[in-house]
Parts: sequence; structure tokens; C-alpha cells
Amino acid sequence: MTAYFNPNAAESALIDALEGAEGWRAQLRDATQRSGFPTKRDEHWKWSDLRAATRGITQPGALAIEGAGEGVIEPADGARIDLTAHASAGASAADRTLVIKANRHVTLVERHAADDGALGNFHLKIDVEAGARLDRVILMPDSEGGVYVASAEIVLGEGASLNQTTLDFGGKLNRCETHVTHPGNGAEARLDAVYLLGKDRHGDQTSVVRHTGPGGRLSQLAKGAASSGGQGVFRGKIIVERAAQKTDARMTHRGLLLGDRAEIDAKPELEIYADDVQCAHGNALGAIDETALFYMRQRGLPEAKARALLIESFLAEPLDGIADEGLRDELRNLLRQRLEGLS
Repeated sequence: MTAYFNPNAAESALIDALEGAEGWRAQLRDATQRSGFPTKRDEHWKWSDLRAATRGITQPGALAIEGAGEGVIEPADGARIDLTAHASAGASAADRTLVIKANRHVTLVERHAADDGALGNFHLKIDVEAGARLDRVILMPDSEGGVYVASAEIVLGEGASLNQTTLDFGGKLNRCETHVTHPGNGAEARLDAVYLLGKDRHGDQTSVVRHTGPGGRLSQLAKGAASSGGQGVFRGKIIVERAAQKTDARMTHRGLLLGDRAEIDAKPELEIYADDVQCAHGNALGAIDETALFYMRQRGLPEAKARALLIESFLAEPLDGIADEGLRDELRNLLRQRLEGLS
């Protein structure tokens, strides 16, 4: 006999929204019925309490998806998919499946949005077949009162390539979660992210990469900054199975605290069962270089402008990996605009 706990209003709203759902959404409904939303008691969510963040949500909502039809999507070689996902007030969820056929090159641009009072949960299942390449750019919701979870399960084929970049300005709670199954055998993955969080904004970058075969490469660079009252979270885990000899995997997180009440929590992890690998992780937190700030002000720059330039120069590096120049410039401009707003 299965024991079900008593869901709160937000959990009940999501359960109602997913009545009759199939596939991943049915699994989400069942998990919510069984145990509810994750809380800080869950090790994987210890800094992002989803149950607490969704208090006040009492009704089902809608997660509208444009640019990606239902069923399995198999884009042509050279295609660009512009996917938009907009969560209205209330609890909602949606999912899509994307298959990049062998030796094709596809660009996926995701733009997520959440209204105040929304809980949106969007899930992607992506297969990148042998020799294929996926360039994925993710813009997380910029919402003071919305809660949003974007998750992906990505399976790479031999010789496949994944290049992913995320830009997150935070919400009441934002979480971008990526799980990659990496086969080695010439496959490569890059997972980069930038977050810039103002007061009462929360951004969570979580990833797990599992290396299952020999000779794989992974690079991961996350850089973020949080103002007083903002909270950034970085959780990255690299798992190297015994068969994954000759793996080269590197993970780096750098955080910038912009005020006395800023918070950044980070946990990079390596779990290695192979003995012939090159794996490393690094994590560092700091504040703005006051010497550099003084130097710039001595040359006539106002303090707010000087601070914005220093923060931009620190944060922009992960955006350099975006192959499309137009997309790269767009994200740089968005970052610059948000810095001007914080100043």
C-alpha cells in the first residue's frame, strides 16, 4: 500500500493542473502526490526551498510553449529553434523532447518567463546523436515574484558536442538544472552560466554530468554576482565511472558578493571511479577589487559606472563561448542593461 502525504495548496494546484497527464508530467504529478515539493531538508535542494517559495500559490496555471510543437522534435541540419515558455500565475508544467540526428548542427534558444505568482516547471529531454552538435542558450525568467524550474536530461552520442550557456537574473526562485550522460569516445560538453541577482532575487545553477566511457571532455565555467538580499546557488557534480578512463573534466565557479547581505552558496563535487583521468574543480568567492575601483575613479569615472564596468568584465567570460555572434551580443547587452539598473 502506497502512503500519500497531505499536499499544501501549491502542491494541490500542480496536481490538479496535471490531471490526466502522460509521460514526464505524469511522473511529476505522482512525485508531488507522494512527497510534495523539495525543501531544504533535501540535500539536492538545501539552498533552494521550493515548497517555501511557492507559498501563496493556490490555483492551477498555464505554461505556454511556442516555437516547439508537441511530440518528438527532429530539427533539420543548420536549424535554429527559438523556444519561448511563459508561465502564468498559478502552478503549471510542460515538457518537450528534442532529437538532434547524427552529424546535424542545431541551435536552441530558450527564453523563459514567469508572471508574479507563477510556478512554472519546464522539462526537456534531448538526445544528441553521434557526431551531432547542439548549441543551447538559456535565458531564465527575470521575475521578482515568479518561481520557475527549467530542467533537462541530455544524452550525448559518440563524437557529439554540447555547448550550453545560461543567463539568469533571478526570480523569487529560479533553478536551471542540467543532467548530462556523457559517453566519452570523442564527445565534448561545455556548460557555462552567468547569474546577476538583485535584492530578493534567487538563482540556482545545478548540474550533474556522468561520464560513462573513455576519452570524454567537459569544461564548465559559472560566474555570478549577488547584491544585498540576493542569493546565488551553484551545485555542480561530475561523476566518472570506472570505464571512463582518459576523461578530461574541469569545473570552475566564481562568485562576487556585492553587499554585506549578499549570499552565494556553492558546492562543486567530483566522484571518480577511474584511475587515469584529469579532473579538477575550483570555487572562489570575493568582493569587488577596491584598488581597481579607486584606479578607475581617479580617471574620472563615476563610482556607479566604474562598479558596473568591473562587474561586467568579471561576469562576461562565460558568454564568450556562444558561437552565434548575434546571440552573444544580445546576452552581453542584457547583462549590461541589468548592471545599469543595479547601479
